[in-house]
Amino acid sequence: MASTDRAAVPPTAAAGGPRSPAAVAAARRISYFMLFRLVLLALFTMLAGAIAAAGDDEARGNVGASVWGTLVLGYALTIAYARALPRTRNLARFAAAQTGIDILLAALGVALSGGMDSGLVTLYPLAVLGAAIMGGRRHVWGAAAVCAAVFVTMSGLEQFGVLEPTTVTGVWAKLAPRDAALSLARTLGAMLAVAVLSSYLAVQLQTSASQIGNLRALNDNIVRSVNSGLLTADARGRLLFFNPAAREILLLHDDDIGRPLSEVLPELPSARLGETRLDLAHRLGDGRTVRIGLTRVPLLDAQGAEIGQVVNFQDVTRLHEMGERLRRSERLAALGGMAASVAHEIRNPLAAISGSAELLATATLGDEDRRLLAIIRRESGRLSDMVRDLLAFTRPRAPEPVRLDLARALRETTEAFAADPNNVGITVVFEGDPGLEVEVDPVQLGQVLWNLMRNAAEAMDGKGEIRVTVAKEGSDAVFSVRDRGVGIAPERLESIFDPFFTTKEHGTGFGLAIVHRIVEDNGGTIRAESRAGEGATFTVKLPCAVDLSAVSSSGELSL
Repeated sequence: MASTDRAAVPPTAAAGGPRSPAAVAAARRISYFMLFRLVLLALFTMLAGAIAAAGDDEARGNVGASVWGTLVLGYALTIAYARALPRTRNLARFAAAQTGIDILLAALGVALSGGMDSGLVTLYPLAVLGAAIMGGRRHVWGAAAVCAAVFVTMSGLEQFGVLEPTTVTGVWAKLAPRDAALSLARTLGAMLAVAVLSSYLAVQLQTSASQIGNLRALNDNIVRSVNSGLLTADARGRLLFFNPAAREILLLHDDDIGRPLSEVLPELPSARLGETRLDLAHRLGDGRTVRIGLTRVPLLDAQGAEIGQVVNFQDVTRLHEMGERLRRSERLAALGGMAASVAHEIRNPLAAISGSAELLATATLGDEDRRLLAIIRRESGRLSDMVRDLLAFTRPRAPEPVRLDLARALRETTEAFAADPNNVGITVVFEGDPGLEVEVDPVQLGQVLWNLMRNAAEAMDGKGEIRVTVAKEGSDAVFSVRDRGVGIAPERLESIFDPFFTTKEHGTGFGLAIVHRIVEDNGGTIRAESRAGEGATFTVKLPCAVDLSAVSSSGELSL
């Protein structure tokens, strides 16, 4: 029980830090008793005023400076307590100091109103009750012992004539020994009864508070440990609570409490609450878009009345991406099988057409015939390029990964691209420090970067700046290619890696599809970000090579 009693009023809170829930509850109990003390002082003030107004001059004289001074002292101390409570860190000492002063005021009130025969002896049990409200069992029994000692001492001094209390009538008579003993026993009995009852109630209060605290801690732990987001809103749709998972998924802050739910999740429809699961695309504050799967149900009170709503959700972005990759792979597999057979069927007739056109070019032809022959040669060449790209896409070469410095390898490719006479109007800016190693096929890596830079140059009509950057993100190496061209419309971003999809007048639609295939074959991912008229950024993410120096002789990674 000792440990339980010490927990009744947390002795000391961290300096300058927020109070614990137990300390907040203790401070609330102390403030309640201060309010009760204020009400009691107001009653005594009205009583003293009534006596002074209704009595004779002698009565008014007896209700004099000492009585009014005691009341003023009580008011001043209560106000001082109230001002000091928010800044007090040692609540146990604060409560004990108040109880001690309450006992002194009770003794003073008894001495000013007739001594042990005064009706104000009830102030002693009230001081014990205050100790029970503000503290624990030790506080109660300590206050009871001090009250009993003070009352017995003052009563003894009265009986021996050392102390002569004052009265309203101005006449004080010492009690007979029998009456004094009865008064003493009655008051001490009241103190003991209040102490026993208060001690029992204090124990029950502490037990209940401990159980509530344990349940609250368990509830907090459960809500904190749930890996799905949880939001609650009131009947007006204002945010009341969110758990750590919701904070992480939606990038919420403490200032969001109180905001309308329609601002936190603007994509959330204002339909009737129910068990139906919704799938939303939510745009975060940092510009990213996440897919959220959620359910929304009513928040009910103990009587079953609807007082708000609960939103439970998960970040299903990765799941959507996996599903999209699966659907894409299925489409490409079917398309690849068909394309491979079509390419083979086209190749032989196309070779015959191209050979015949070359032979006709050696003959003497008129102007119209030469024009038509040029068209045949140009379009057959374009068709040959498409067949070549189609076969490269449907039957890619398996990667032959080697360990290489990503920044150094990419810098060499950018330098070769900048030196190409076809790119004289292009300025290539490279940013990246050496030392970031990956394991990829160097030829395919160069092919990826070259295709991305070529697309960027064509998007700017051969004039402008291409910026290539290399950086590390967690355990991945990332490089991006950014141009300042015409950009890509948002509705086209999801299709730019599909075969046959192109925004160019004479494009084959296989360049980015091959880039996507190569990046995935080398264990990476690629994404595109763009807005029409603001250029485009293609970002390739590759896993960093494992640091061989961190591998022990046992074959395990040294952490």
